[in-house]
Amino acid sequence: MNWAVIMAGGSGTRFWPASRKHRAKQFLNLFGRKTLIEQTFDRIKKVVPPTRILVFTAQDQAASTAKLLRIPRSQVIGEPVGRNTAPCAAWAASLILKRDPSAVLGIFPADHFIKNEAVFAKLLRVAYDQADQSGAPVTLGIQPDQAHTGYGYLEMGSKKITARGTPVFYLKGFHEKPALPQAKHYFRSGKFLWNAGIFFWRADCLLETTRRQLPLVFRAVVKLAAGGLSTTSVKKIFSKVPSISIDYGLMENLSGGILTIPAVMGWNDVGSWATLRNLLPLDRAGNHSVGNNLLVESSGNIVKGCGRLIATVGLKDHVVVDTGDAVLVCPLSETESIRKIVNELQKKNQNAFL
Repeated sequence: MNWAVIMAGGSGTRFWPASRKHRAKQFLNLFGRKTLIEQTFDRIKKVVPPTRILVFTAQDQAASTAKLLRIPRSQVIGEPVGRNTAPCAAWAASLILKRDPSAVLGIFPADHFIKNEAVFAKLLRVAYDQADQSGAPVTLGIQPDQAHTGYGYLEMGSKKITARGTPVFYLKGFHEKPALPQAKHYFRSGKFLWNAGIFFWRADCLLETTRRQLPLVFRAVVKLAAGGLSTTSVKKIFSKVPSISIDYGLMENLSGGILTIPAVMGWNDVGSWATLRNLLPLDRAGNHSVGNNLLVESSGNIVKGCGRLIATVGLKDHVVVDTGDAVLVCPLSETESIRKIVNELQKKNQNAFL
């Protein structure tokens, strides 16, 4: 059967001050009425029954996540510490295999935007089928629309099959985030996709690969899945596993047989305030304004208030966010550096603002 694992353990520091330790990016309603994780859950449940969707998040957010998504607390796994995606995926595979030896996992980030949900659902069905039939991992790659340096790239090899009108390729290799000249080469070649971090894999194959390549992770998740452990024991065991992604820890060391499917579905990883601007409704001056704001001779801005007046004059291409206890003012071109503010707050022990 098809299962889904939503990974919601990230902190989203580039969305400070709206995003904090107690309210990470995936729990913000940055666009629309629902939070990013709710939108992710709603998309997936069109293909996978809600009873077969697990969510991994920070331990102190597990109960509130279950309430938000209206699912049993048992479907939300609280991680005592963050250890990236490979340990999380292996833990999920161990848990699910106890219930369903034939399970195929879809592994999804909790904080992405997808415009064309019908195409997304079609691609999921193809990916689940291919993962089940082949036993090989399947990656969903985004068809690039520019030479972007902020994403890892998937290099497509030969075509394996066309299933339900969807081409499926062998994956030739993973490539790190490139410099601009290399990104331009990738884009022009037509043979590369952006790595969206969306994977499909039979649970038994995923766990066996973990046993071979990440034995410390394998031994830990088998203990965790066995159950009967205290909270202290869970933290002690999980804290000792290496922090490593699925890409580096599992995929890149496979000798071949990985599949990839090109996806054109209006995808956006919602990585920063600057990328968010492309998804929001704008006024005639290109501003997105929420709250009691007065924007005079200002254009290209994102301004989010929480009650008190925010007034700007001659401001261009900035983000201004007021959360009541903190105010951010930053050029949109520098929003990737907002994490530096979080780092400084940590150094100064300003924990109330983290």
